[in-house]
Amino acid sequence: MSASPKSSRDRTMIALAIAPPIALVLFCVSAAATWRSGAAKIRPMLERSFPPELIDSPVALATDYAARTSQEHTKSNLELMFAIDVLNDQYQILFEVLDEQEDLFENLDEEHPIDKFLDGYLAEAAPLLEMAKQLELDQSSIWHANEFGNPNRYSSGLRSIRGLPELLRAEFRGAVRDKQTDRAMEAFRLFQRLGIGPTELVSHRILPLVTESIATGIWSESELDEIVHRIEASPDLNQAWQDSIRSTKLAQIPWLLRGEVVQTWRHDPMPKTFAPSRRIEWLNRNDQFSRVGGIGTFAAIKRVMKLQEKFRRESGSGLDLALQIPAYNQPYSAGQSKDYLATVYTRVANERRYARTAAAVARYKLKFDQYPATLNDLAKVNLPASATLDPLGGPFQFASDGERCELGNASIWFTDGRGYSGTFGTRDGTLSAILKQFVVLKFR
Repeated sequence: MSASPKSSRDRTMIALAIAPPIALVLFCVSAAATWRSGAAKIRPMLERSFPPELIDSPVALATDYAARTSQEHTKSNLELMFAIDVLNDQYQILFEVLDEQEDLFENLDEEHPIDKFLDGYLAEAAPLLEMAKQLELDQSSIWHANEFGNPNRYSSGLRSIRGLPELLRAEFRGAVRDKQTDRAMEAFRLFQRLGIGPTELVSHRILPLVTESIATGIWSESELDEIVHRIEASPDLNQAWQDSIRSTKLAQIPWLLRGEVVQTWRHDPMPKTFAPSRRIEWLNRNDQFSRVGGIGTFAAIKRVMKLQEKFRRESGSGLDLALQIPAYNQPYSAGQSKDYLATVYTRVANERRYARTAAAVARYKLKFDQYPATLNDLAKVNLPASATLDPLGGPFQFASDGERCELGNASIWFTDGRGYSGTFGTRDGTLSAILKQFVVLKFR
């Protein structure tokens, strides 16, 4: 006996009615399985980089420091840094003016309006500077807050050491103004011992000041030799790149394992996605960045930019993401972007080459009593032409008539005087985006 048309319609309607709930149940079961499967992959990925006891520690980054530092040395260092910060706060306007003054070394034979304020600060800072010299700041037992990858001081008790670099830059400026090269060199030595890398403290670099001072003609040949040696002995940027990735990953362990944010680097009201698939994507991204070598070169920047764009496009998909509460597909990005770090490292690498080239020009003048006709002539003072190239592989701008010369920090003249023209898609845009400005030294 065949079913009536009405019965067939009823069964069809019932089937249609129960299909969405069944599909939702199947979706939830599948999503839960996907979530568990993804979560199970995270720990093995972390154990490729860190031992289990470090992963399981309450604050992994702090534990990593504690294993290799001295509480006594760290306490003395922090007390010194606090005292310097208190002093610097009183002279904050001085530092703002110093950063704006581009003519501080223009004529060392004339008094500069800011000199008396700088001298007052340095007189008060002298005892603290002497303590810094005695503390041996380059010893590994001191717990430094601003190691790569911890730019925002996650809740591990780390603190900034920005005050001492500001003090050393002021001391270097004051010493050059007074033509006291022994004082200036001592400040440069102490700065080098800090082992400060190009992250949060990028605005406190001393290399540009060293380069500008070379054009004043106050350094002897032996002092120039030491400057070149110290620039060459600076920390390796490739290692800095690896340290950045490692430290950022350590700081993110609570989030990676449990989706728990310890402390975000910005107070963003947008909800974040904590699904395992998002965390796995983040780990894969860091692993791919860690395989990029040659940081400090334009080729490395191109590889980093390509990776960064790839991960921007891959917003993350998967059943577990669809169940996110309170929002779906909101990314979580920890620490500084790697394309930014790559450009910073390249700028620092370029500053080193620029400083070495400037020192070689000054040494050439001391040795031959005239400036070189071309940068190729610097081979006579042991600087090969290959060491006078900017990140794009072109030689620095150079003009000389033997009696005077000018040295630019790039192979091209930017179309915008501030150096912000163009984008990464063009030769001049790429270099201007890295260097931010075109610098020309005019040798006396």
